Amino acid sequence: MSFRRFFIAFTCAAIGAFAVAAPASAAIGDVQTPTITGPIANTATSHPFQATDIDLSKYGYEEQEYYLEGNAYAYDTSGSLTTATKITTGGPLNDGLHPYKTRITVRRPINPADYNGTTIAEWNNVTAQFDLEANWFGDPLYLLKHGYVWVGVSAQGVGVNALKGWNPDRYGDLNVNDSGAVTGDALSYEIYSAAIKALRGQGTGTNPLAGFGPQTVIASGESQSGSRLSIYYNAIQPLHEVADAFLLTVSNGPVRTDRPEKVVRVVTETENQKTLPEVDTNTLRHWEVAAGSHLPELAYRNFTAPVERDLPAFAPLVANCDKTPLSRVQWPYVVNSAIDGLVRWTHGGAAPPTAPRGTYAAPNTLVRNSLGIAEGGIRLPEVTTPVAVNTGSNTATPGGALFSLFCPLLGSNTILPQNTINGLYADFGDYTSKVRAAAKTVSGQGFVLPEDVSRLVDAARKFPQIRPTAPAFKGSRRTRGALKISWVGTRAAATKFQLRHARATGKSWSKVRRASALVKPAFRFSNKFPERDGTWRYRVRSITKVPATPIAAAYVVTTPWSDAGTRATVDGTKPKLKISCPKKARLGSKAFARIKASDAGTGLRKKPKRRVRIRTGRLGSTTIRRTVSDKLGNKRSGRCVVHVIAR
Repeated sequence: MSFRRFFIAFTCAAIGAFAVAAPASAAIGDVQTPTITGPIANTATSHPFQATDIDLSKYGYEEQEYYLEGNAYAYDTSGSLTTATKITTGGPLNDGLHPYKTRITVRRPINPADYNGTTIAEWNNVTAQFDLEANWFGDPLYLLKHGYVWVGVSAQGVGVNALKGWNPDRYGDLNVNDSGAVTGDALSYEIYSAAIKALRGQGTGTNPLAGFGPQTVIASGESQSGSRLSIYYNAIQPLHEVADAFLLTVSNGPVRTDRPEKVVRVVTETENQKTLPEVDTNTLRHWEVAAGSHLPELAYRNFTAPVERDLPAFAPLVANCDKTPLSRVQWPYVVNSAIDGLVRWTHGGAAPPTAPRGTYAAPNTLVRNSLGIAEGGIRLPEVTTPVAVNTGSNTATPGGALFSLFCPLLGSNTILPQNTINGLYADFGDYTSKVRAAAKTVSGQGFVLPEDVSRLVDAARKFPQIRPTAPAFKGSRRTRGALKISWVGTRAAATKFQLRHARATGKSWSKVRRASALVKPAFRFSNKFPERDGTWRYRVRSITKVPATPIAAAYVVTTPWSDAGTRATVDGTKPKLKISCPKKARLGSKAFARIKASDAGTGLRKKPKRRVRIRTGRLGSTTIRRTVSDKLGNKRSGRCVVHVIAR
C-alpha cells in the first residue's frame, strides 16, 4: 500500500469507531512467557531508533533497549465489541503459537529508589510507517520529573519492518508476524501483553526493572495505538489481565463499561467531530480538549530532532497546509493530569473530574463563538484568553512536501487581527495576568496540574503581538539624570525593544540614545549617560523576528507603542551657593566668613553654617571651601582665599 493510500485509510479509521469483541476472564499466566535479552549495546554506529535527545542524566535517568522474544497466539478481533478469538492452529507445530522477536525501549531512573511505582507501557504508534513514541513526545519532562518508568513497545509489523530497514545489524532478525505466516498484526496483542509480563518480572532472561519493586502499569496508546488499545481493553485484557489502567489519547474507539480497570481517554477537536455514545462511568473518564489538534505542537517540537536525525529523508518535517498548521492548545498538559488522576483512581482514590463535552449544533458540527473557536470541552488558556483561532482541522496544499499528508491531523492556528487583540488586552501585562487566571481556573477544575500553570503562562509570555506595558520607574521619579525604566513585554527569542521619550509639554517623540535595540525589557540612564533636564514621558514597543520553521515561514512582528508611562522629572541644576569673606584677616583676630546657600526648591541635604571661622594661626593665606548638595544629589562647591597679615 502506498504511503498516501495508507494515510487516507488510517485517517478514516482514527476518527471513526472500531467494531471489536470480547470473551471470558483469565489471568496473566495465560500470556506466553517471553525471554528478554539486553541491554543492547550502543556504539558509534548503532543506537536505539528514536533514542531520546534529552540529557537523561540531568534527571537521574537512563535509556536502555532490550530484545523481547518468544511465542504468541494470534487473535481474531473482528467479532463483537467484547469478543476476541484465540487462533489455536497454525505455527511451526500447528498449535497456534508463532515465534516473534521485537524490541522494547526502557527509560527509567538510574536509582530504583527514585521510581514512583508507576510504569507507562506505550504501544508505539506506526501511522507514519515507523515507530513513533507519541505519548512520550507529548511531555516527557513530566514523566522524568516525577519518577515514572516509560517503556515503548514495538508490537506492529509496519514499525518492526521499518526498524529492520533502518539498521539491519541491530534489528535485522526482528519479526512480529512469523515471517509472513500471520496476516496483519494479529500477534500484536499477545506481544504487548508479553512485554508487560516481562516488566512485572515474570519473563525469563534479563529483568529490565530488577529492583524496582511493586508497580502499577498503565497501558498507553495514542491515535492508531489508542484505537488498538481500545480493542485490547474490550477483548484481550479480560483474558490476560496484565495492565492496571489505560490511558487512551486522540482515539475514539468505544470501551466496554463492565471491566474494573480504570480508563481515561483524552481527545481533541480533530477526533471530536461527533458526539460519542459513551457517558462517564465508574471506570471511564472521557475528556475533550477544545480547539486542540490531533498532533500537539509540544509533541511536534519534541519529536522533530530525533526523527530528522534518524530519518534524514524526512528532514526537514515540512508541512504545506492551507492554514498555518498546529493548534497551539497544549493538551499534553491535560494528559499529565490524566496520568496523575488515573494512578490515584486505580489505587482507590477519588475519580478524576467529569469534563464538559463539546457543544454541537448538529452531529459533526461544533458550535463556535464569534472568533471561530469551538465551544464546550476542557478550555485551556489558549481558548479562554485567545490570541489566535485554534482548530483541530486543516487541509494539505496540493503539491506540498510529504509531511503535508498529515495536515488534516495538524490542526491550525490563525493569529487574530491586531485590532482584535488590542480590544481584548490593554497590554502585555493585562494579557499574561488573564492567562494566569485562566490557567488557575482550569487547574482548579482538575484538568491541569498546578505545576503546569506556570508553564502555560511561560508559553503565553512568548507571544510577540501584544504591546508592552507602559514604562515604570524604579525609585523616585525626581532625579538628576540617573533613572531605571522597566516594562513587561514579550519574552520571545530575537526580540528587541525600542524606547522613546517626549517632553511633558510636547507632542514629539524622539529616540532615547542607546535605547533603540534593547534585549531586556529595561533601560537605565546612568550618571555617565544621564537623561536631560526636564519632565519626560516614555513609551516602548517590541520588534520580534519570528524565525522560520518547517511548518511556517519567518516573519517580523512590530507591536503598537505602549501607553506613556508615569512622568519623570530630571533636574541637574546645581544649588545656589554664596560665600562672603574678608579679603584680609589679621593674625590672631577673630575673623569670620559668611556662607549662604539656596536650593531652588529642591531642598538641601544639610543647612550650611552661616559663619565659618577663619583659621589665622600663621601668616600667609587660608582657603575656605564649602560644598552644598540638594536631595537629588546635585552639588555646588565654592571657596575664597583670605590673606593673613600680622596684627
